[in-house]
Amino acid sequence: MSVFSIFSVQILVNILLLVGTMRRMPCHTLPWLCANAVSLMIAMVCIVVTILFGTTKLSLNYSEYVTSLTVLGMFTAINLFCWIVVFTFRKNMVMESQMVRTDDPSPVSGHHPSAPPNVPPPSYYEVECYKECKPPPEDAPPEYEEAVSMLSSQPKEDKHKGPVLRKKSLTNNAV
Repeated sequence: MSVFSIFSVQILVNILLLVGTMRRMPCHTLPWLCANAVSLMIAMVCIVVTILFGTTKLSLNYSEYVTSLTVLGMFTAINLFCWIVVFTFRKNMVMESQMVRTDDPSPVSGHHPSAPPNVPPPSYYEVECYKECKPPPEDAPPEYEEAVSMLSSQPKEDKHKGPVLRKKSLTNNAV
């Protein structure tokens, strides 16, 4: 009887989730979140009990032990992912409904219909008068041949006359 009631509750909250998403009603997603949070807690408790009591206390062989931990882990991971997705979707729906309520010009609220909507501020590029603040034009770099000729026409002061003499031996002072 308890398995049937859990199954029927899950079917009911899944239907409510579908209706809530189709009609964009965040209050219909809350029962699914609650039922699956309880399901997640039960699965996590089962994982902890399986790990703590192991194969001896639960009278499981090694294959059954690994299989039960794998199934419980996969169930928990998939259910947790779905729970986070539905929770985020519900939060976005609540925020959208609050934005719609605040954007409605009603005489009760102090919101003026002539006020501009939330517009982002202008960029620094627009504010700083980018057309008037251009840097002065620079000369183009010289062509390759011109650059090589400029290098050859420079005085060669750091050139040594002849080969560089190096010490050949550490024990002999001869160069």
